[in-house]
Amino acid sequence: MKKIAISIISFPKNIIIRINKLIFKFDIKLMFILVEPLLYPSKASYKNLSINIFFYLFNLRIKQFIKSIFAIIFLVLIDILKIIYFPIIIFFYFSRYKFVQVNYTQIGVLTQSLNVMVKKNLIDGYKSIILIPSHSDFSFVKEIFKNLIIIDNCLLNILLLPLKHTDLISCTCKKVDHFLDSNLQLINSSPFSKIFLQYNLLNKDKDLFEFKNEFKENMHNYFKENYSELDLANTFVIHHREKYFNNTSHLRGSTLSTYLPSIKYLLNKGYGVIRLTHSKSQKINFKNKLYKEINTDFDFNKKLQFFILLKCKGFIATDSGPNSIGSLLSIPVYNTNVYGINVNGVNKKSLYILKKVKLNKKLLTYRDLIDLNYYKGHYLCKRYSAKIGFKVIDNNKKEILDGLKEFIRLKTMSRPNNAQTKFKKSLPNYIELKYYLSNISKVFIKKNARLFSGLI
Repeated sequence: MKKIAISIISFPKNIIIRINKLIFKFDIKLMFILVEPLLYPSKASYKNLSINIFFYLFNLRIKQFIKSIFAIIFLVLIDILKIIYFPIIIFFYFSRYKFVQVNYTQIGVLTQSLNVMVKKNLIDGYKSIILIPSHSDFSFVKEIFKNLIIIDNCLLNILLLPLKHTDLISCTCKKVDHFLDSNLQLINSSPFSKIFLQYNLLNKDKDLFEFKNEFKENMHNYFKENYSELDLANTFVIHHREKYFNNTSHLRGSTLSTYLPSIKYLLNKGYGVIRLTHSKSQKINFKNKLYKEINTDFDFNKKLQFFILLKCKGFIATDSGPNSIGSLLSIPVYNTNVYGINVNGVNKKSLYILKKVKLNKKLLTYRDLIDLNYYKGHYLCKRYSAKIGFKVIDNNKKEILDGLKEFIRLKTMSRPNNAQTKFKKSLPNYIELKYYLSNISKVFIKKNARLFSGLI
């Protein structure tokens, strides 16, 4: 009888939890959409949702059809609630607060959203209200940042949904993200870097993403106790995205073996190396006490990586999750295997090297890629790129190592040379790289001079 009573009590609670998670799934679906049949990223409008609905219907993809029907119903419901919430919307419109449409499903998109949207609101004169439900794997950010207003109560998150999706009082994804129109062209021109430049012009009396003292103390003590061999100020952190990770496209992934010479170089020079991994990552064994691997699938390590990255000597990264933390914390970042228009190393102490691109087996110059609108949107659409015949070529061991040596030298020599300056000036306005303080590697330009023809 006791077991029956417990199951009766827990049943409604389980139902409520499932309903909550379902609501928040549709919440995410209103932030962006992959438009069929090319699956290009765009805003979740009635038009784009309808395109997907008819595509799934005609192709008998019933499961996706039903999901899209519910998504458009949810959008209608949110728009109706906006009318009911109109007095509240007006109140926030004349207040000093605005919402941010943060995507809290992955660490990369979460930290990128925080970095861009919170700064955008501050530039416009508003403090940000951030909604991250407590069931999210990343609700812990509330424990980290001192100056952010984060609401994690699930009921409040649901009640405030119409406000978060109201353009008038919220920084929404379509205002600042790399979305494409139906012609596969970028809708926003360099939103990230322009916000970066405008934010740097503000007279800031405090660090927007300052850590809480309790968080810093707890992480410091834990690191000191468990990684006593490492001095974080003399340690580089590396994160590499595998080609197979999370069904990634061929654009974002690369091969781990191409980073091994760089890790060996750092260890031989007496630097510590921390590799951020996940549960399925390939293990590396170095007989060196200065090499450590930290699995960020574990909840505590998800928080620990923020502290490690803030305190480390430099971050070596590919385009994946933790990479976005680099720009959020404004730390020195060496971005490798860059395939698009943006990097997360944004200050003068940061560096990047680009992937090469072939079209039907012919290696293209970066000027060719610009003229073919590859960087203006095509690279964001995997199916179209594959259809046309684009294929990316990863950075090799030598390129990565040469760039790393240059990255280390930036600590004492940060002035760009003539080729680096010309490269940035010649880029179109829609390419984020044009506006950041970071630069492309001098050595990479020199070793691949032919690919920069028409730009330098």
